[in-house]
Amino acid sequence: MKRLLTFAIILILITGYTAAAYAQPPSPDAEAYILIDAGTGDVLCEENSDKLVFPASTTKIMTAILAIENGNPDDVLTASQSAIDAIGYNGSNIGIIAGEKISLENLMRAMLISSANEAANIIAEYISGSIDEFAELMNSKAKELGAVNTHFVNASGIHDPMHYTTAADMAIIARYAMTLPKFREIVSTKSFTMPATNKHSSWPVLTNTNKLMVNDASELYTINGIKTGYTGPAGHNLISSAINEDGMELIAVVMGVKNEDSAENVREYSKELLDYGFSNFKRVELIEKGKVYRNVKVKDAADIYGLDLIAADSLVCVLPKDDPRADISEVSDVCDDISAPVNKGDIMGYVEFLKNGVAIGKVDLIAARDIEYKPEPVSLDALVENPKSIVENTYFRIGVICTGIMLFFIILRAILKSVSRRINSRRYL
Repeated sequence: MKRLLTFAIILILITGYTAAAYAQPPSPDAEAYILIDAGTGDVLCEENSDKLVFPASTTKIMTAILAIENGNPDDVLTASQSAIDAIGYNGSNIGIIAGEKISLENLMRAMLISSANEAANIIAEYISGSIDEFAELMNSKAKELGAVNTHFVNASGIHDPMHYTTAADMAIIARYAMTLPKFREIVSTKSFTMPATNKHSSWPVLTNTNKLMVNDASELYTINGIKTGYTGPAGHNLISSAINEDGMELIAVVMGVKNEDSAENVREYSKELLDYGFSNFKRVELIEKGKVYRNVKVKDAADIYGLDLIAADSLVCVLPKDDPRADISEVSDVCDDISAPVNKGDIMGYVEFLKNGVAIGKVDLIAARDIEYKPEPVSLDALVENPKSIVENTYFRIGVICTGIMLFFIILRAILKSVSRRINSRRYL
């Protein structure tokens, strides 16, 4: 019996230890990393995410954003010699030739799938006239998105001491890029064959440089992007996106892997982060759009049923699977004095949700229906005290009008009777 008890205790301890260890985030051997929820931007784990690092070819995410937002995918671009020359020493390329004509969409595919530097340079010259001017547009867009610790000097990511970013900033940029349907489509493509051009009768198949998406599979999620990057000073970088059956999408950013077998390790580290995120977190809907939050009384209302306040929007948060709402609290602020009339959709207040005391979202509470106005009847004492109110009262005005009409018909009837008697009296004379 004692042996069985001892064995049971040991088993419980081992199981508890394993579960606790499993819940711990991984620690990639990288300069910086971060894991976020793509839908909310919530950070699930990070290390040195604000440290300045070199983005290498993950830069092309921003180049693609600007190409999609400022260009026409059907436009045919002509490669310049300057764009070819600017690929950098041993820079990644697919062999585009000066004078070659390629559509913007196919250049974006070559850039994002095969990481072609010359494609990025051709796009930059098409959008802004020069790579330098395009870099200014990149920096402006980065600031607009909130990537305030990022500075670009070229469109492709070739090394430059002044071309830097952070893991947190790249997560912001990647999250935004994945809201663009064309970007999502391209980065989820495993391979691509360029159509014939005026300089190439055929091209070799371009395989996606993101081998995590091409080769790896998981029961927890599906890899759907995004972009690799490598230079000697930068090391190996990988920004990867994955989505599960419930629609939760996570973005893992791993920057600056420089150890032995770093090309393979950057993929393993990214996979570890995604495994951790999908195994330990889930999306929780804190409030549903259209759901009744509270019923309130309305002064001067035409009915007695009160007014339902409903959520104007849904609010979703990514929380631990084991106890998703343990650290969540809510604070509501509703108008104290609501009076009719009320229009459907009028904002009556809000509810704010907090996680460990920190605000994570706010949703407006709106009127679910129209409420008509019904004034209170005026008392006799009030009329005596304020005779002017008699004239101003709506019911009084209606009464005066009705009384006037009745008097008119009474007088008219009396006149008609009088005329009728006179006529009858003359007949008998």
